[in-house]
Amino acid sequence: MPSTADVIIIGGGIVGASIAWHLSSAGCRNVVILERETQPGNGSTGKSMGGVRAQFSLAADIRMSQYSISVFRDFEKQTGHPSGYRPQGYLFAATEPRHLEYLRANHARQVTEGVRDARLISREEIVAMVPELRSEDILGGSFCGSDGFVDPHSVLTGFLKRTAEQGTQLVREARVIGIDVDGSGVAGVRTPKDVFSSRTVVNAAGPWAREVATLARVQLPVEPLRRMLVPTEPFDRISQRAPMTVDLSTGFHFRPEGLGFLMAWNNPAETPGFKVNVDRGVVEKILALAADRLRCLRRRK
Repeated sequence: MPSTADVIIIGGGIVGASIAWHLSSAGCRNVVILERETQPGNGSTGKSMGGVRAQFSLAADIRMSQYSISVFRDFEKQTGHPSGYRPQGYLFAATEPRHLEYLRANHARQVTEGVRDARLISREEIVAMVPELRSEDILGGSFCGSDGFVDPHSVLTGFLKRTAEQGTQLVREARVIGIDVDGSGVAGVRTPKDVFSSRTVVNAAGPWAREVATLARVQLPVEPLRRMLVPTEPFDRISQRAPMTVDLSTGFHFRPEGLGFLMAWNNPAETPGFKVNVDRGVVEKILALAADRLRCLRRRK
């Protein structure tokens, strides 16, 4: 006989764990999480830069992010586990008039949606915040002090720990191979070892979401896209209190991490696919962008 659940969540990363915690906190005690790996968080969660921000352009994203920040702020009180939330802000640095227009439009929408500490800032304010930046081409930017970053693994652990205490079952090594559908909709989920019966199935499979949706005869336009992060060794020439800083001229961004910092850049030439290898060319591009924007990385003659 199949196991019966009120809700089945496919994917035990931070999204699936958050959904399970919210459901169990609202009183839903028969929730099952199906995780394909031996340990949750080996997918996008474990590879995240951990940024959280309300500085978005769409109202839905802004409202959702405001709620997320409030959860991370009180996370330990609610789950008994720290989130690692560091409200050091997000700083967007504009180098072209069109960047400023984009930030102004976003800021107006953020204010309308109730973001109180987002503000447009001058070049001089940016230099004061991050004096390490090469700034002669910077025109201005935007900053929100409640934005920042969290520890994704710690958040995942907190969600899973608390939701388990509230009755959620986590099933590991449970790759979904089938979703049963009948005249009333979804009826259940199959793994190589088990069958689970439920009328409510949540697809939180991250980069595998499209494959999972296909099992339920649903077309979902989700594609995996490789991103790479470059961490440094301990480095004391950038303040550990620096915000997440985004250079709008290139997309290069960085933030403090441990005793060093973490750098990233979204390669516009990247193509979809399940790629987990390191592209040395992209790493070199990130390092070149970092050396161009951060004066403290340039070699002294």
